[in-house]
Amino acid sequence: MTALSDALAFFDIGNTLAAVRVSAPGNRIEELIVYPDVPPVLEALRQEGVHLGILSDRGRIPEEQVNEALESAGLLPFFDRNLILYGPKDSARLFEQVAARVLHLSREETAARPTLLFVGE
Repeated sequence: MTALSDALAFFDIGNTLAAVRVSAPGNRIEELIVYPDVPPVLEALRQEGVHLGILSDRGRIPEEQVNEALESAGLLPFFDRNLILYGPKDSARLFEQVAARVLHLSREETAARPTLLFVGE
C-alpha cells in the first residue's frame, strides 16, 4: 500500500468542489457555492499528507478570476499553487501532461513514484 504522503489528488471545480454559476456569455463566475463536505474532506486529506491540486477547465474565464473565486470561497489555501492547472479535458492530453509533470517533479525530489488521483463529477 502506498503512503498517503506520496499521493497527489487533483480535483475538478464545478460539480465536484462547488456549484458554479457562470455568466450567460461564459466569461465570468457569478457565484461559487462550496459543497458542505468539501472543506473537511480536503483538510483530512491534507492532514494525512496528500498533496492537493486542481485540474479543471475554466473555459473563457480568466485564470485570475477563477483563483479569486476559489480564494473568496475559502478553497484556495488547501491547494498547492504548483498543482493548479487549467485546460480542456476533452481528451487524455491534459491528464497525461499532469502525470508527466508530477513524475518529473517527483524524480527531482525522490525516487518514489507518486500515486495520482483525479477527482471529478
